Amino acid sequence: MHATRPLQTLLVGGMLFFPSPTAGQDDIRRVSMSEALELFNRNSLALRIARADSSAAIGSARQTRAYPNPAFTFVREDLDRSDDDYWESTIGVTQQVEWPGRTSARRRAATHLVEGAAATFRADSLRLAFEVREVWIRAWLAEETERTVEETAGLIRIAADAADRRLESGDISAFETRRLRLERVRVERDLLTARLAARAARRTLSTLVAPGGEGAEVGPAAGPGGTPPAVAQTEAVDALAVRPDIEAAVLNLEAARAQRDAASTGWVPDPTVSLGYKDQADGFSGLSFGIGLPVPLFDRRGGAHDLATARAASAAALLDLRRREAENDVLAATERYVAVRDQLGSFGEAIMTDAEGLIEAAQTAYGEGELTLLELLDAARTYRDARAGAATLRSEAWIGYYDVMRAMGRDPEEER
Repeated sequence: MHATRPLQTLLVGGMLFFPSPTAGQDDIRRVSMSEALELFNRNSLALRIARADSSAAIGSARQTRAYPNPAFTFVREDLDRSDDDYWESTIGVTQQVEWPGRTSARRRAATHLVEGAAATFRADSLRLAFEVREVWIRAWLAEETERTVEETAGLIRIAADAADRRLESGDISAFETRRLRLERVRVERDLLTARLAARAARRTLSTLVAPGGEGAEVGPAAGPGGTPPAVAQTEAVDALAVRPDIEAAVLNLEAARAQRDAASTGWVPDPTVSLGYKDQADGFSGLSFGIGLPVPLFDRRGGAHDLATARAASAAALLDLRRREAENDVLAATERYVAVRDQLGSFGEAIMTDAEGLIEAAQTAYGEGELTLLELLDAARTYRDARAGAATLRSEAWIGYYDVMRAMGRDPEEER
């Protein structure tokens, strides 16, 4: 990364001006991107919600494959007539027996649903981690913007104060003085906006990585350095097959088809088998066996079959939709990234070099009387815009890279 530096010492109206650093940064917690991601993994409320939703889906899927429980019974009958007593005791067990094809279909559906829930959680984790990276970089950009505006504001404050003294001595015109005063008002408003934006960005980062901080601010320890790696569009498109949300859609389709297979046998009722042992007062005892079979007279489970068929069709259409959306997502992300990365490589370093050369030349020319004060201020504004533009270009390039990794379903940390 090209090292940015504040405006150098400036001679204004015979006075040396040293731009002051941005104040009020002592109570900000500084973290690197890797530290921010580590805090996110430990503290993120959104990640907890995604993990809980995944666990709930997995638990629900596991429950659908549970086999019916047996029922144990004990019956004691005490009878009497006049002085005669009679009793019977029966101990038995009843078990609903599911047809093997239905059981295997339910288990296949449950297995696919469990795997699909895990894939969905991976997709949510990648998406949330990208948000952390994006917010971290935008917080750095907001602070860079604040520092740049602070430098320009400091210059204009000193210049405006010096202009009042120079007006009294006749060194500058009233027009230049009024222009400086208006410029000072404008830059003070810009500085306030930049400070509020930086604080809001740090609070947003804090919400993602340290939600229990009660309003504390978390800021980047350092900015993104260097140029992000190149990513070919063909490589990004080829990665769609392993994208977690696509994997989840495939598994959910397989689960829906298995549920449809199970529902297609619904018209065949499950028998109930009972086995028991009976003991009577007259000494007779023995085993008892029974079987119960519901008659599909009023309910042939046709609605359940239609429901499962419709859900399978919906899951198939959803998979096609997810694939199309993912392809568009990857293509758009890579196109944006390639464009901004090319700009960073072509202009990123040159912007800062030219801007620093411009402000240094302007200060020299002003000190030698070859440049007016307003021309110097115009050069300072150009420097500010160039520095902010270079920082924006670098931040957008890195955000674009992380966005491509998200669209490919990859963790950037694993690519290094």
